[in-house]
Amino acid sequence: MIRFLLVIAVALTVSCNSAQNATSKTKMTPVDYANTITAENLKTHLYTFAGDEMEGRGTGENGNNKAAEYLRNMYMDGGIAAPIEENNYYQNIPSEYFNDATKGKPSQNVVAFIKGSEKPEEIIVISAHYDHLGTRDGKIYNGADDDGSGTISILEVAKAFQKAANEGNGPKRSILILHVTGEELGLYGSKYYTENPLFPLRNTIVNLNVDMIGRIGSEKKGNDNYIYLIGSDKLSQGLHDLSENVNCLLYTSPSPRDS
Repeated sequence: MIRFLLVIAVALTVSCNSAQNATSKTKMTPVDYANTITAENLKTHLYTFAGDEMEGRGTGENGNNKAAEYLRNMYMDGGIAAPIEENNYYQNIPSEYFNDATKGKPSQNVVAFIKGSEKPEEIIVISAHYDHLGTRDGKIYNGADDDGSGTISILEVAKAFQKAANEGNGPKRSILILHVTGEELGLYGSKYYTENPLFPLRNTIVNLNVDMIGRIGSEKKGNDNYIYLIGSDKLSQGLHDLSENVNCLLYTSPSPRDS
C-alpha cells in the first residue's frame, strides 16, 4: 500500500495544482488525496476484478469484455469523463489487428480523462494492462497481481484526481487513464494506442505504467516500504530526480540514494 502511495504522490507532484489555489474549496495536499485510496477499497475491487466471473480476462473473450464493462461503469459512476466522446470509454481494436492471436475476436482499450486546468493540451498518461491469460484446459488464470493490481490501482488514482478536481485542486495538465488490452499476447493494446493516439503523441509529457504491485519481492520480505521504479532514469533525468525527491519527502532519509 505504501509503495502505491508513492506512485500516486509522484503523479500528483508532477501535475497537480497547489492546494493554495485561490479557487480551491477545500485545502488539501497531494498526500491527503493519496490517502483517500484505501487498502479496503483496493481489495474490494480486486476481488471482483480478478474473480472467477471474469474468466481470467483473456483478450477478446467474454471475461475480458466483462472486465472492460466493469471499469467503464466505475468511471461513469464516479463522474470521471470519457476523453473524446461522452460516455464512450472504449478505444475499439478490430479483430484483424491481433493477427489471429484472439481467434478473430475484437477487443478494446478502456480510457478515462481528467482535464487539466492550466495546460489541458499537455497529457500525462497513467496506464496498466487489464487483460490476463484467460481460461486454459478448464483452469481460470485469475491474474490478481498481473495486472489486476495495477488496473485497480489506477482506477483509484483516477478517483483521487477527480476528487481533487472537484474541490478546485485538480491537475494542471490533463490526465489520461489508459487500460490496455492484449498485453499478454504481445503488447497489442499499447501498440494500438501509440499508432492511434486519442491525443497527439507530441503532447504526451510522460507515461507512468503500473504493473504487478500486488506482491512483495522475496528479497524484501518483512519490509513493504519500497517500490520498483523502472525506466525513469533512462527516458528522463528530470522524472528520475522528481521520483527520488518525492521518495525522500515521504520517507525521511539523509539523501535520495539512501531512501
